[in-house]
Amino acid sequence: MKIALLGPAPPFVGGISQFAQHLAQGFAQAGHQICFFNFKQQYPNILFPADRQEDDSIPAHLSQRLLTPYLPHTWSKTIKAINAWQPDLLIVSWWVPFFGPAFGYIFRRVKNCRKLILAHNIIPHEEWIGAKSLLRYAFKPADEILVLSHSCMLDLKRNLPNNIVKKARLGFHPIYDTHIGDTTKNNVQHRILFFGLIKAYKGLDTLLAAMPIIRTAFPDLKLMIAGSVYGNKSVYLKQIRDMDITANVETDFRYISEEEVAEYFRKSDLCILPYKSATQSGVIATAFSYDTPVIASNIGGLTEYIEDGVTGLLVPVDDPPALAAAVIRFYHQEMLKPMQKAISEYKATKTWNELVNLILHR
Repeated sequence: MKIALLGPAPPFVGGISQFAQHLAQGFAQAGHQICFFNFKQQYPNILFPADRQEDDSIPAHLSQRLLTPYLPHTWSKTIKAINAWQPDLLIVSWWVPFFGPAFGYIFRRVKNCRKLILAHNIIPHEEWIGAKSLLRYAFKPADEILVLSHSCMLDLKRNLPNNIVKKARLGFHPIYDTHIGDTTKNNVQHRILFFGLIKAYKGLDTLLAAMPIIRTAFPDLKLMIAGSVYGNKSVYLKQIRDMDITANVETDFRYISEEEVAEYFRKSDLCILPYKSATQSGVIATAFSYDTPVIASNIGGLTEYIEDGVTGLLVPVDDPPALAAAVIRFYHQEMLKPMQKAISEYKATKTWNELVNLILHR
């Protein structure tokens, strides 16, 4: 088959681009021909107050950078290019309503192919004016919708009419497989990790508030924070100073390249996701690829990817004492090795090949 993927791909940074790259590789390994219909620009800078939108990476497959979603004159160019390539299947990456006008317009004018929306989120974590209308406009012309968690499916049912909902199927977020091989922890000594693009809903403030409690049990514990801040990092730096936890916190507020990711996870024996809202998370998929247990909020789709007490621990949302208690329990009960074994077994069932088969065989 000829499979077109519309949305961000390398050199764009972030989980959606990373997901698209791995999915394309899964299709290619199954013998299909791939083309990214990539963004020329993704967001205006005012909507992306992080340090960078692109890096120096190169997509592993044919890529045409044509679409700037907020510039309508690029929509027709994208439609023309997709129709000229004549795909059998067009997959659109969906996660925020900002892209609704462009995607809905393009979907209505691409001819002679199956059109699938791969939905990472349904309702965005931030407020968007007219989100439901944009969602309906983009999703209506799709032949099929694939959501990656039960949480997303529930959001779909709550916010869209039945004629759209009935086109949806349940998928999953595979575990990243570029990190296979040695997952040995290097010089592990009470090191925990907060990783990825830092937005308010991801609850870094909750984790920082838990640190004084954690420190009473493990004075030498280090929290590593690695990721660019969507907004102003001074808020977190002030919280660190005010709580007098500077000696226990290492900050690396910037985009972390693929080459650097491995070292962060190998240096940490626990990844923390204190999210205040969630569907699923690429950070869990990355952590599990390094056999790294996860402590996460008991919310949304996160609960579908973590077996409490087996591959990680689940805690109440925005509850610093409960989060601190979970970290302390993890170390006191020496959970690392048993959880690593369970994660190794779990990730063998959540592969990109399985997702490819799910997409292709309706």
